[in-house]
Parts: sequence; structure tokens; C-alpha cells
Amino acid sequence: MSRLLAISFVLLAALLTGCAVNPATGSRDFVLMSESEEVSTGRRHANQISKQLPIYPDKKLQAYVQRVGQRIVARSHRPNLAYQFTVIDTPDINAFALPGGYIYIHRGLMAYLNSEADLAAVLAHEVGHVTARHSVRQHSASMATGILGQVVAAYTGVGVAGDLTSLLGTAVVRGYGREHELEADRLGAEYLANANYNPQAMINVIGVLKDQSTFSASKARAEGREPVSYHGVFATHPRHDERLQQVINSVPQVSGDNGRDRYLRAINGMAFGDSTEAGVRVGRDFLHKPMGLKITFPKGWKIQNNPDSVVALSPNEQAILAMKLLPIKNQVQPAEYVRDLIGSDQMLGGHDIQKARIRGYSAIARSGYQGQLKRVAIIYYQGKVFLLVGATKQSRYFSTYDPHMLETIHSFQVLPRRDYKKAEGLRVRLTRARRGETFARLAKRSALKEYAVEQLRLLNHYYPSGEPKAGEWLKIVQ
Repeated sequence: MSRLLAISFVLLAALLTGCAVNPATGSRDFVLMSESEEVSTGRRHANQISKQLPIYPDKKLQAYVQRVGQRIVARSHRPNLAYQFTVIDTPDINAFALPGGYIYIHRGLMAYLNSEADLAAVLAHEVGHVTARHSVRQHSASMATGILGQVVAAYTGVGVAGDLTSLLGTAVVRGYGREHELEADRLGAEYLANANYNPQAMINVIGVLKDQSTFSASKARAEGREPVSYHGVFATHPRHDERLQQVINSVPQVSGDNGRDRYLRAINGMAFGDSTEAGVRVGRDFLHKPMGLKITFPKGWKIQNNPDSVVALSPNEQAILAMKLLPIKNQVQPAEYVRDLIGSDQMLGGHDIQKARIRGYSAIARSGYQGQLKRVAIIYYQGKVFLLVGATKQSRYFSTYDPHMLETIHSFQVLPRRDYKKAEGLRVRLTRARRGETFARLAKRSALKEYAVEQLRLLNHYYPSGEPKAGEWLKIVQ
């Protein structure tokens, strides 16, 4: 037992030496990562993100977000970090921060913000996470509970003790969520005031997010699916949360710079929904102008455009068909590529695909101990290799859905010139409200096909009711 005591004291000493003064709060925090390690960790994850998430290609907009972010950083507690602010090219309503100052905002969120102060509030909140080293503190807490779990397990000789401590540690780390978000709100509000933005912009952003969340939940219920909302506790604040109000009002209040016109000019022409570079969904079609391709999915199937794949689900989600890129194999024909993927012993009923500038091969694959059937195809086009895989939850339905999946595979074609305009997607555009203008009238001029009135209200912070004022700049989608 003395050896175990010695081990526990060594581990305890390691934990105690991990305390450091938080640069943003002045309190002593438990951390097991130096600042250089923090920056290195953030850089490593940023490199991964650059490979996994598409970066919005508008350099002018990227530079604008960087300028606003740097204005916040200059008045923060850790201005020495080399912050990078990046716009992600997805319609997701989200923003997040990595250790060391790597901050990301999705253009989907930017579409619903209405001023530079709103943008600054989102960025300031994320900067607050960085300056307070929230990710580092959570990482250290996780490591600490892991170490303590080892000690408990060693003393008890029961492996489950480690699992129990791990569960306890997970609860502790998750428990930080509420406090960390409020701390990021307070620090963000402070940075806003220091940078001459009104700290109340933090409340405005939460209002925008809550409206979007309400609409998203309503739409999801109507479509029979789970809603997707902005990350973290930042989205769960009630509009009139007393603690949030106290946090925001605890910093010096300045009327500050709203920058509405600057912001609207910056996002004028920004992609809305799918972007040209990521491919565009139009009805049953997926159009990708940079790759010059078009593919048509079965009627009624829901198409999801992910950063690394396109996925279609049948109405009852009984069947799925996915398409993604695979590495090129020199001197390997499509049929051989398919055989390499699934094994010749598992391949059934293969056939060639030949059309203008397209070569491919499709077959049925039998996999798993129950012999589950899948439709697999490899298509060579424009120097790229496309994999298409279709499957059903239950094998007995495969014969019902396979003809639809095969039809989709054979619909793969060179993008017709008549679809070039559609393949460019929708854009946020500015217009001045006319006298007597209503969102119902604007909806008729919009390219939005579904929930046009509701989406225009959300875009212009008029949800769920109200009409624009004459002469006001409005965002529309065309």
C-alpha cells in the first residue's frame, strides 16, 4: 500500500503544480498546458479543419472579418496571440474557437446578422473563450480526472472505479459549460465596449439566434426531423436571462459604433444556402459548376450537401445513397476499382457505364455475415474518381430501392449549359424598402422557394412580425 500512496502523492503534486493565473480573469486556474502548447494544439487542429471544412473563397469578405476581429483582439487580455478569423463556406448557423486564437464563423450565421456590431459580438464571444483559456481548462480537467481515476482504480483493484471516476469527470467538464459561456459573454461585452461597440450587441445576437432556433424547430417538426441550432449555451440563454443581463450590464455601456451599412455592404453578394464552390441543390438535382457535373436523385428524397459528401435519404429514411470523391489509382479501370473495394467474391451483377466524357462501373456488393446488399459504383470524370454507394436498413427492401439508386447513378452527367445559372446558387442582395413595402411582397421578388416570408423576416430581424420602414436597407435573396 505504501507504493500506491507514493504514486498518489506524485500524481497529486503534478496536479497542484498545474495552477496558473488566468490572463483574462486574474484567478488561479488548473491547467496542464503551456501557452506555446496551446498555440501548437490550435495550429494542429486548424490544419485539420482547413482540409475538412471549405473556406469561403471571397478574399474581400475574409479580410473584412479579420479586420473586425483584430479590432476586438487589440482590446482583449491576450492581444499577443496571432489570431486568425476565418469564414467557413457552409450554410450552418455556427461559430467556434480553437486554442491559441483560431476563430471560425460560418457564412450561414453571417447572413442573419444585421450589423458590424453583431458580427463583433459573435467574434468577441469566441475571443473570450480563447483569452480565458476555456478549452485548455477543460482539457486539463479531463486529464486530471483521468489521473485520479487511475489512483482510485489502483487502490480499489476494481476496474469499474476508473470508469466511475471518468463519468464523474465528464460531468465536471460539462458542468463548466454554463459558467464558461457566461464568462465568454462578460469578456466579449467588455471587449466590445473597449473597441467602441455597444455591448448590447451581445443581446441582439442572442435574439437573432433565438428567432432562428424557434423557426428551425418549427420547420423541423413540420418535416419530422430534429432541429439543428447554434452551438453551446450561447444559444440557450433566454432573451431576458437575468444573469446574462447582469453580465452584459456589468461592463461600461457605450452607444458605440453600429456599422450596419458597412456590414450590409460587406455581405452583399454573399452566397445563401449552398454555394457555387460547394455545389448547389435544386429540387432533385445536385449541380456542381466547378466540377462541371449534374446528378439527379430520386423524387422525394432529401439531399444533404456535406463538406466531403452528398447524401440522399428516402422519405422514410429506409434507403440511403451517398457520393464522395476517392483517390485516383493510375492505370486502374473502373471495374477493377470496384473489385478492389468490395472483393470479387462479393460482387454481383456488374456492368459498365459509358457516356460523354464519363466512364464507370456499377455492381451489387454482398457484405457482412448476413450478406447485406449494397449498390456500388465508381465513375471517372474530369480526372476525378467518384464513389456512389446505396443501401437499405433492411435487406428485404433492397430490390425496391435499387432501381432508383441505379437510375441516379446513370443520371451522372456533364453539367448542361442551361443549368449554369442554377449552379451558381442564391445570393444575399440589398434593396431599399419602398413606401408600403411588406415582406409578403418582397417574398414574391425573392428566389426563395420555401418559407420565403419567414426567412426574409429572419434575415432582417423582423421575426415573427412587423414590416420594413420606407427607405430602410433590407436583405433579400436572389
